[in-house]
Amino acid sequence: MRTRSLIPAAVLLIGCGLRHRPVGPEPARGPARDSLLLFDQTRGDSIAQRGAVEGMLAVLASDVVYLRASAPAVYGRESVRALLTASEHPPNEMAWQPLGGGVSYDLRSAYTYGVTARGLGVKSGIRLERYIAYWQRAPSAPWRIVAYAEVGAPPASPLSFSADQTTPPPPPAPERGNAKRPDAAPAVRAADSAFADLADRMGVAFAFSNTVAPNGAVFGGPRLIVGPDAVREYYLAQGTGTSLTWHPVYAVAAGSGDLGFTVGEYVATGRGPSGAAVQRFGKYLTVWERQRDGTWKFVIDGGNPTRAPER
Repeated sequence: MRTRSLIPAAVLLIGCGLRHRPVGPEPARGPARDSLLLFDQTRGDSIAQRGAVEGMLAVLASDVVYLRASAPAVYGRESVRALLTASEHPPNEMAWQPLGGGVSYDLRSAYTYGVTARGLGVKSGIRLERYIAYWQRAPSAPWRIVAYAEVGAPPASPLSFSADQTTPPPPPAPERGNAKRPDAAPAVRAADSAFADLADRMGVAFAFSNTVAPNGAVFGGPRLIVGPDAVREYYLAQGTGTSLTWHPVYAVAAGSGDLGFTVGEYVATGRGPSGAAVQRFGKYLTVWERQRDGTWKFVIDGGNPTRAPER
């Protein structure tokens, strides 16, 4: 109960940094969305009952992909176990507050994003972070996270992973009842690749503002930037001193073909104090939604840094 009472204060703090809107875009009401948002909001109960690591793992799918700062994207629940167990910042005393989300037409896939409050009850104070989660569920089964990105969270402890743990799995087989429907994952991946190409040709501000959905959002530091106009202003304010390139490495789509996500890798190149080129590496999770005209736009985008590859 203490966890839930502190979360509104966390949301109020991050809400002060929102651009052009007092709150994040509220998802349309409905039983499926309500159950998802409630389940997301009460994830802290799982940690309180099961402990830091097991409580987090309990809501993850077996084939989850997990993005934590300073580590590569890891695939599979057991890989996440190793990541969380080795962490100097275990996920104890945490709470989550979704700020937005949505559910696919078939009610089997969904996404949420919002605020994480870490360190509840710790004398050093609460640390506010952000998150993006993509969910799936089987018939008569609870929601499980299949893709998760921590945004603004502490870096991972140094840990080596095998190639199997950092290699995306093969595309999943078509769901029963959707075997005749083409898998939308290639279209989602193609949309991300076209997004990257647009940024290369026209600039990051143009690409993001023309690819974000009308109520889509990006995390800009502690702020939530909502809508094409605000997104364009945000990236224009960053200046042109840094180039950003990226490419998708993994894509999954809902069986109903209207929702999906991509995981990819990015490189930001700028100039250091000496004028020499400096590169920063990272990874991202982007959630995509098919629009009424058939195009794909992203509804939330965020990521975290990765250690520079060994030369």
